[in-house]
Amino acid sequence: MPVREPLDLPRERAFSLFVDRPDLWWSSPFSEAGEGPVEAGIEPFPGGRCYEIDKKGRRRIWGTVLSIEPPLYLRLAWQVSQEGVEIADPAAASRVMVNFRESGDATRLEIVHDAFLRHGEHGPSYLEQMRRPEGWPRIIANLKEAARTAVWR
Repeated sequence: MPVREPLDLPRERAFSLFVDRPDLWWSSPFSEAGEGPVEAGIEPFPGGRCYEIDKKGRRRIWGTVLSIEPPLYLRLAWQVSQEGVEIADPAAASRVMVNFRESGDATRLEIVHDAFLRHGEHGPSYLEQMRRPEGWPRIIANLKEAARTAVWR
């Protein structure tokens, strides 16, 4: 499932927005997350966790960093089931590759989410679910809004 979208930021800032500031764009895929914002983080090293902490203090892992090369790419295991439940084992999770390509003064974000068969027999329907507005389109829209409004230190 490739997605290619422009981000109106230089590559280093686009990478930093994605990896260092997921609190600005993350939208919980978990069924029990409840309403409202969650704290989100990505530990930027191989084996690092991608996580969220909800209003009740519950920490959920939504991914594991498989490889990272700032500011070029981030590859991770997507550890959320189709039903919105945490997948404990990264080996049983689909894969997400996020590339940051220079495009003049902006960045072309390329996201490939694949290996849905790791989610079992319902993998193809999960792929379709991630293509719907509440899947990757929502995450991309959040990223674009964060790129437009983020205050840089």
